[in-house]
Amino acid sequence: MEAVNLKLLVSIKSLAEAEKIKSANFDILDIKNPDEGSLGANYPGVIKSIREEYSEFPVSAAGGDLPGQSGIASQVSFALASLKVDYIKLGLYGFKSIESAVLMLEEAIKAVKLSGNQIKLIAAAYADYQENNTINPLFLNEIAFKTNIDGIMIDTLNKSGKNLFSFLKVDDLKSFVKQAKKAEVFSALAGSLKSEDLPILREINPNIIGFRGAVCENKDRTADISTAKIYSLYQKINE
Repeated sequence: MEAVNLKLLVSIKSLAEAEKIKSANFDILDIKNPDEGSLGANYPGVIKSIREEYSEFPVSAAGGDLPGQSGIASQVSFALASLKVDYIKLGLYGFKSIESAVLMLEEAIKAVKLSGNQIKLIAAAYADYQENNTINPLFLNEIAFKTNIDGIMIDTLNKSGKNLFSFLKVDDLKSFVKQAKKAEVFSALAGSLKSEDLPILREINPNIIGFRGAVCENKDRTADISTAKIYSLYQKINE
């Protein structure tokens, strides 16, 4: 049986939140702006201050739920790469086809290289794609085979009462993870995940699992983040 080693990604929105949880246990510090969407992009000053203050943490930054415009996506990628984060997450919100997503990611890769920094690029799509008229996240595997991206991620746009498993079957998610390995990219799952989802997440066995709401006060993703909840979740992941 394959070993399970889930890395915990915790999303924060400010330097104050980073300071609050710096003693908590997690694997990746993710910077986003939850007020602006699932993969809401935060401000350069916020990202720069967190990156400089917490250089010991692997840091990822969301590049937004992007419209179907490669020029905007490449500029976002260049800006985030220049801030020297470790991972950039690009949401394929406005991209309706594999071809348009591949073109955008090829330009994003060029932009990252132009920055001169070694950054891992993650393409993210949404489990609730049918509700939002966007690309099927299960196409991410084919996109990974056609580009030199480093990782693929499935998240959700809908954060009110539903989660990842409301939209995709477990068998489809298992296949997603297996195909990611064949494409030699890492896989990540997010989307209003809860600690109660850990048994099935272990079964699916992605490389990274992303949390925000479940580690906030009152389980509200826009509320204050909780060090105690992160610690408890990390302990459960590593039991």
